[in-house]
Amino acid sequence: MSGVAALGMAVVTGAQTAVGAAVAARLEAEGFEVMRVAADARDEAAMEAALGRVGARLVAVVNAGEGPVDTAFKATSGERFRAVWEAEVERVVLGTRAALRAFRNLGTGGAIVNLAGHGRGPAAAAAAGALDHFCRIAAVEAGGLAAPVRVTLARGGQGAAGLAALAAAAAYLAGPRGRMVTGVTVIAGEAR
Repeated sequence: MSGVAALGMAVVTGAQTAVGAAVAARLEAEGFEVMRVAADARDEAAMEAALGRVGARLVAVVNAGEGPVDTAFKATSGERFRAVWEAEVERVVLGTRAALRAFRNLGTGGAIVNLAGHGRGPAAAAAAGALDHFCRIAAVEAGGLAAPVRVTLARGGQGAAGLAALAAAAAYLAGPRGRMVTGVTVIAGEAR
């Protein structure tokens, strides 16, 4: 495909999940070459190894995974809170850290598009707030590299329409139309 070289390589973690598969397919349709990585984004060594094999024009898509659906505050146990936090926040933070190290080692700019769920309840709200702020802070650091890297977050993806919207948001943030966007969160979903 002639457009592949123009857009470069997208590395999608969590590619075995419904979210990862939908995003990988959309990025391919947009003209990216896609490397699907089944490794958990919390496995920083596996992340760095996959990203380090890519080279120039890299886009890292860190799939936060599909955490448990959250419940009302009075029904949210400490165990449930930790499960949501781990599924959403830890994967994004550790995956972004590994991706930034890979970008520094490669000496190239690019984009990190983080993906997270759009759950309800106190644990999901805490995770969403943490990720929003984390991506702003990471974007400042990444933008200061010799070869700047954009860092963004897309949230959403419930049901077929939600997955399609999340994949479209990820493609926008990863591609040339999103080249001036960094440090923001896009909430993808059906228009209501």
